[in-house]
Amino acid sequence: MIKVITLLLFALLTGCQSVESKIEELPTVGFDPILYNKSEAFTDGKVTLRVESSGTDVWLVAKNGTRSFIELSGLTLGGSRCAYNARSKQLLPPGSVSTFVVPTVGMLGLCFNNEDQLMFINRAFSRISPKAKGKDSLSLLFSVSYDFPGKADLINNHDFQELYLLFLNEDNL
Repeated sequence: MIKVITLLLFALLTGCQSVESKIEELPTVGFDPILYNKSEAFTDGKVTLRVESSGTDVWLVAKNGTRSFIELSGLTLGGSRCAYNARSKQLLPPGSVSTFVVPTVGMLGLCFNNEDQLMFINRAFSRISPKAKGKDSLSLLFSVSYDFPGKADLINNHDFQELYLLFLNEDNL
């Protein structure tokens, strides 16, 4: 009985890795996010970070709905073999939406193992989604930290997400 419990506990601890621990294990390649667009937004007290795609271009859309500046750091996008990590920090003004260019789907494909890269070769890329859609998807790890540099009590916030690169197959072309 004790062996069974020990085996189950071991399986749970080793099989249920968090996005954070998966990203920490990957070697990183530095990149510089490029500010593409900035516009005003209403202040609702929330910070929203989304990774979106348009064709094979990939974007980070960051909404700062607070009344304070925020500083993004540690922006990371990773596959099964390596990850892209932003070399610089990005400062977001209060009440704004900023769009950053990050590595394209083709560049992200280099951070996947050989087996996963066959998906990039044999299938057409569709989009990035927060949900997997069957076997025609690959896991994309995303993390970013942000803080409020002007505040005395510096609170560091972390956002870790597992997104999915979706590909088309013969059935849904």
